[in-house]
Amino acid sequence: MNFLRQEQPAGMPHISIKLLQLFGVTGPPEERFRILPVMLAYFFFIVVPKCFFGYPDLEITIIGTAELIFQSNTFCGMFWLFLNRHKLAQFITQVRNFSLTVFRESPLAVVQHLTTQHDFIHKITRIYFIVVMFAAHFYVLTPLLSTFYAFYGMVRNDNATMHYTLQMEENFYGLQTRTTTSHYLLFGMIMTPTIYLCAFTGTVKILSICNITMYCTLYFQLVQLKLRTVTEDNTFRQEVKSIVVMHQDALNCASLVESITSLVLLQQLVLCVMIWSSMLLYFTVSGFDLNFINLLVLFVFDTTETIAYCYFGEQLSNESARVAHTVYESGWETQTPDIQKDLQLIIARAQRPVGITAGKFCYMNMEQLGIIVKTTYSIYVILRDQF
Repeated sequence: MNFLRQEQPAGMPHISIKLLQLFGVTGPPEERFRILPVMLAYFFFIVVPKCFFGYPDLEITIIGTAELIFQSNTFCGMFWLFLNRHKLAQFITQVRNFSLTVFRESPLAVVQHLTTQHDFIHKITRIYFIVVMFAAHFYVLTPLLSTFYAFYGMVRNDNATMHYTLQMEENFYGLQTRTTTSHYLLFGMIMTPTIYLCAFTGTVKILSICNITMYCTLYFQLVQLKLRTVTEDNTFRQEVKSIVVMHQDALNCASLVESITSLVLLQQLVLCVMIWSSMLLYFTVSGFDLNFINLLVLFVFDTTETIAYCYFGEQLSNESARVAHTVYESGWETQTPDIQKDLQLIIARAQRPVGITAGKFCYMNMEQLGIIVKTTYSIYVILRDQF
């Protein structure tokens, strides 16, 4: 896929930048309008039917509510990124300058690590994008195939009942999508591209946040590697100033990432609990059918997304903190007073917490994931006791 090809310079989230440009988040100002049709499709094809046209029974109400929360998390998250497009532009400029500086001024070992990790991040980003978009085919086509199979059975057996399986549970502007073939086909023609849009938007959102977090983690690894290289070569006098600047640039990138993702992750934290609770409730009250499988796909995707944010957020925090340990192990006490002052500055800066937060209330890490799971289970138990 040429669109996902690797670009230069290494050290930048090129795939995420290009994907976000399709939504008008990155790119020139005249492309900002691209977010408008995306949000209009979300509002008129998902929000309005689900909120104002009701559901036929409790089971479908639970499914529809879970889908609404899930899609709201996807589209509103993308909209938050759009609102932070100016900070994203600053981040892109910052990481470009950082990468070019590494190539121009750093030892060969640091450059090789940057290139190797860039190739690795690009590869897993590309694989994830392709896998998720192929999985979207299953979510789109399975309800249609199930309906066609039911229609074939009705033709062969006059006593059989026609069962229409919807791609998304909602009463679509009064259409009789569950009983009338023409209405069902019209609904399918509208919802098929809508669901692909949902899958694409969700994939771009998670890839963008994970990518920029992974690259910030890489920048702190490069600072550590340069410190170790300078220690081995005993070239502190020549390199210490550049290391201080390099570390500060990495901190600036991490600060921008935290600012860009803060509201998106706060929304993720709150809605994830609601999504998991409603889906677990459905799994409890329903049998194993096609709706169960479709909802399970959404459950897996949302779980993967939340785990990814917590895991990469913890990696960023850990790599930032390791800079101080690397300085401490570099034999700083044997250096001259001027060099010691510069190294003490790095240690002081590295001791400040770094990471991605949910609205600045809490850091996204594996400990926070455990809290989310416990909260979800508590809410699920309360909901289960009400039914």
